[in-house]
Amino acid sequence: MVEPVIKLYISTHKPAYIPQHPLLVPLQIGTALHTPLPHMLHDHTGDNISPWNNRYCELTGQYWVWKHEEADYYGFFHYRRYFSFVSEKRPYRILDYPDSATLQSIGYNTNNMQNIITQYDMIVPIAEDMHETAWQNYARAPHHHIEDLQLAVDIVKELHPQYTQAADAYMNGTKLYLKNMYIMKREYFHAYCSWLYPILAEFDKRNDCDKYKGNAAAMRVDGYLAERLFGIWYTYITQNETIKTYELGRIHFSNMDARGSLTYMKWVNRILPPGTKRRNIIATCAKHVLRKRNA
Repeated sequence: MVEPVIKLYISTHKPAYIPQHPLLVPLQIGTALHTPLPHMLHDHTGDNISPWNNRYCELTGQYWVWKHEEADYYGFFHYRRYFSFVSEKRPYRILDYPDSATLQSIGYNTNNMQNIITQYDMIVPIAEDMHETAWQNYARAPHHHIEDLQLAVDIVKELHPQYTQAADAYMNGTKLYLKNMYIMKREYFHAYCSWLYPILAEFDKRNDCDKYKGNAAAMRVDGYLAERLFGIWYTYITQNETIKTYELGRIHFSNMDARGSLTYMKWVNRILPPGTKRRNIIATCAKHVLRKRNA
């Protein structure tokens, strides 16, 4: 029996430690804007959107994989964010570094990973309950602009009117699938990309992103929108097709670069666990302060 080909791409835009593992594939995103890094794939060859990385973030890498790579299962991680392949109660945990001992502790035995992945058509992050609607969450986030999300959702309903009910349900719900992370069987990955990128292309036509020049965080609008659009697509697919899905927790690595800023989040997560209402109250206040500061 031929084993299925599983490729889990680790996106990075700069030099970063990526462990050697049979299923992990390093991928440089935004290569058109930077010097190509050695010993990894690059997203700027052939059919690509690499020059738009400042707006699309990790989606330039996912686009390139869609157009160029062959696999039975496609997965997308980030150099600081992996899935955990052991049972997790919370949407995510923070660990220090993806060394071999840490990876073993979160289930990175190849046979274990293959066994979990091949049982399902799609694996997504554990849905995080924000205790506010997707609309409210986007509106209150620093560097986000609610009119962008409204335009994107309007385009979904215009191009795919059958998605209207799913769009309304997800956007008015409180549980979000974040970080543009997932593992999909080939047919679903190709279906998702065929749905997502034309919507973002239409958004780009109607929205003047030049207004965000000088604000690198706000410029990442297409990447932010895709996090919400995925939830709409996933809601529609699971409601209208017979599909086997599973949710895995995320691991955020705190010591991957000079920032080291996630270390303090270990303590925050102990006091304010992800998905709890008290965390949302504190986060909402913090977002309000940041938005006023950036106004």
